[in-house]
Amino acid sequence: MTFSIVIPYKENSSKFLEYCIESLEKQVYRNFEVLFIHNQSTILERYLKNSTLNYRIFEDDGETIANFRNIGIREAAGDYILFMDADDFLHPNALIYAKQMINESNNSVNVLKLRIAKTDLDKNSALKLEQKPFYRISTLNSLNKMLKNEGYGSANEDQFVSELFNYDVVPHPYKTLTVEKYFSKLSYHLKTHSFIIRRDFLLENELFFDTRNDLYADIPFLVRLYNMVDAIQQTSTKLYYKSIHNDPINEPSASQIEREDRQLKRVQAFNEAVQISDNDIITKKVKNAAKNYYLYKVVTNDSFKVSFEDIVPIYQELYQLLQIESEPISIKKRHKPEINSIQSGNFKTAYRLSRSRVIVYNALRFMSPKKKRYRQKSIQKNIFSKLPIKNQTILYESFLGRNYSDSPKALFNYLLQEEPDKWKHVWILNDKELVEKSPEFQRSNVKVITRFSWQYFYYVTIAKYFILNMRQPNYLEKKQDQVILSTWHGTPLKHLVFDMDNVTSANKNYKKIFYEQSRKWDYLIADNKYSEDIFINAFMFPRENILTYGYPRNDILINHTAADEQEIKQRLGIPLDKKVILYAPTWRDDEFHSVGKYKFTLRLDLERLREELGNEYVIILRMHYFISDVLDLSNYGGFAFDFSKYNDINDLFIVSDLLITDYSSVFFDFANLKRPILFYTYDLSKYKDELRGFYIDVYNDLPGPLLYTSDEVIDRIKNIKAVMYEYEEKYKSFYEEFCALDDGKASERVIETVLEK
Repeated sequence: MTFSIVIPYKENSSKFLEYCIESLEKQVYRNFEVLFIHNQSTILERYLKNSTLNYRIFEDDGETIANFRNIGIREAAGDYILFMDADDFLHPNALIYAKQMINESNNSVNVLKLRIAKTDLDKNSALKLEQKPFYRISTLNSLNKMLKNEGYGSANEDQFVSELFNYDVVPHPYKTLTVEKYFSKLSYHLKTHSFIIRRDFLLENELFFDTRNDLYADIPFLVRLYNMVDAIQQTSTKLYYKSIHNDPINEPSASQIEREDRQLKRVQAFNEAVQISDNDIITKKVKNAAKNYYLYKVVTNDSFKVSFEDIVPIYQELYQLLQIESEPISIKKRHKPEINSIQSGNFKTAYRLSRSRVIVYNALRFMSPKKKRYRQKSIQKNIFSKLPIKNQTILYESFLGRNYSDSPKALFNYLLQEEPDKWKHVWILNDKELVEKSPEFQRSNVKVITRFSWQYFYYVTIAKYFILNMRQPNYLEKKQDQVILSTWHGTPLKHLVFDMDNVTSANKNYKKIFYEQSRKWDYLIADNKYSEDIFINAFMFPRENILTYGYPRNDILINHTAADEQEIKQRLGIPLDKKVILYAPTWRDDEFHSVGKYKFTLRLDLERLREELGNEYVIILRMHYFISDVLDLSNYGGFAFDFSKYNDINDLFIVSDLLITDYSSVFFDFANLKRPILFYTYDLSKYKDELRGFYIDVYNDLPGPLLYTSDEVIDRIKNIKAVMYEYEEKYKSFYEEFCALDDGKASERVIETVLEK
């Protein structure tokens, strides 16, 4: 039995194409060919240059994927055709699994399907999530190794796995689905990828794709297929990995590309499908799908309320579709007037009713007690945005309102000192107690508001300047004459945004949202040339809007005095006669379980540190705010202090004699003090290879030693002078590259550039 894998290719990310080809090269069952059909691809042959695949390439002038797939059907030599997209990949056992299913049916099955797993991870990370026994390649390799050690010899890996399938050691369960369940049980039931169809069946029934619809030719093709077969076998295991593009800005999938005619094309595909369907069950399901698409997608789209004339072609397609006889489709009572109007050709009435429904729905949302945020966004957009800008008002936010700290604090204090009465300052702080004793907040021109309060939505709309160190909500309206200054919150060590392959704990649309948010920034501060270059690539931010001036927050590290250090120690309750160790590890992506749930283990042995160093040192812990609540230091009173939620880490820098960190960017700032830094990197290999990666060579470029155990940390602290001598030259070069602009005057440079005088 042979397979022909048909892959249409239109230029997109080479990363996805690489995953696709790699997954085919790793297939256990090797009796297959691959047909790549493309239109002037510039990279396809480069990726196939050293490939071990049995492949053929066809270049065609056609513009549609449908046309490419038709070529694949005609040119395929295999018994079965697997339709695959070039940005997807297969589990290594996909074809051997399918082969067993076909063998079990005595080669009589015409259509089968691989279940689909959606993933926005890279190929290796996605495959590692597969937890089925005997299914992971690592498990199979381990079993093979065990048999070899027991004297049974080592089989060829592919042959070994094949035999496991042949003897049913590895099962190949599947479900046989009938017509009634095609739409509800088949994964991606209106997409052709992952379908395996007997080639003779396609040719005998002249089942090809209609090339007129360049977006949704799959729909009528599959409806014709569903009309022809009584049952489809689908694997119980997910073997086909559908790549969800997490970077729709640079690497959009076909469905992420904006097209004005997208809705019309989909409705046209539904209409064509019902015109060719002769199965009443299938016809009813397609009509239901079209009806739901209109009610919940077309009508709710912003373009719907713009123009009736633009929607008329959609109504015409729906009208034809609804004329086709079938069992009655289910329509909720509140929707019947709209659908009945379309069915009777009263398009203007349908349009009026649908618009009214959406207006009423939005009004009900607005009035609902649970929809305060919706009301706030609506009023900000429709009312506050009409108010004039207050040119002397500056809004500040640090770490989403959690802190009074960082560069927004530095710029605020600089202005209070230089122009104490000129500006009205508004701080976003979720806990007003953080600053109730701060003298600067007793001034009449300084106001504190809570994030997402009504005052928040008012001031983000009327303030001339908005200074923040993270990101503003993407839905906020920004006026043309407003100025948003992003100070950012650190020199990057780990990969950021568009440099990240996987987005593990954030919104799956993270990159798109970040891009849209950052387009609203007028300026972005960089601490050094290194950061500037990274921000250009990782944020796709224009170089001309980057202020490479040093960080305002670091001015205090240059300008503070010995008296400041003593005052901070006394205020924090830290012994004046002890040296201070600051331990500030980074947040790890794999400490995330789910929203609000995190796992954490403190890997630094505090008991050993107290025994060995307690006479001379105390230790301050600065953990990520996500996990600070699970930190228990009750057994280390007088030695260990938790300042994870303390407002301003700069105070902790100033009182610390040395820093222990790992992959946190805090060491870039701490280096301004020219004090020793130790890197406790107990999970370096895992963090580097499996999580987010690094911008710098941590093995060679860090201004301190890499340490892997608590004993090593203790030893280096005991010999800290030797460490400083050993890393003196590396520290100097590091300082010159990353800290040279932090001269205590960054705030002055930023204010002179950003604020209108």
